Amino acid sequence: MSSSEEKRDEGLDSGTVETVRGLVRKFVGELSPLPASSDVRADLILRDELGYDSVRQVELTFLLEELFGFESLVVEEAPFMETVGDLEDFTLDMISRGRARVPSQSDVDRVGELVPTRSE
Repeated sequence: MSSSEEKRDEGLDSGTVETVRGLVRKFVGELSPLPASSDVRADLILRDELGYDSVRQVELTFLLEELFGFESLVVEEAPFMETVGDLEDFTLDMISRGRARVPSQSDVDRVGELVPTRSE
């Protein structure tokens, strides 16, 4: 873990960090256009390695906004995010700032229903 990751994560307990990273990876993998995206890692590049195009990135953005309850305009203020780790780091930063929240299991279930199946 880099010093910037440690600084950002220091206000959050390890269980929260692990939960958030796991949820981001889960939904990135489920929404990825590529079928072999079950092993999502922080270093994977959304476009090149997971097959995300601009439309699918917008869908992922809306899904993560819904899941983590981002405050209005948070995503519009976000820096360019190229990797899964960038999404994780941004989400953790927003949670630590009180601009997003850790979702409940019912939130996860509800948002999971929004993910299209591979055949759609």
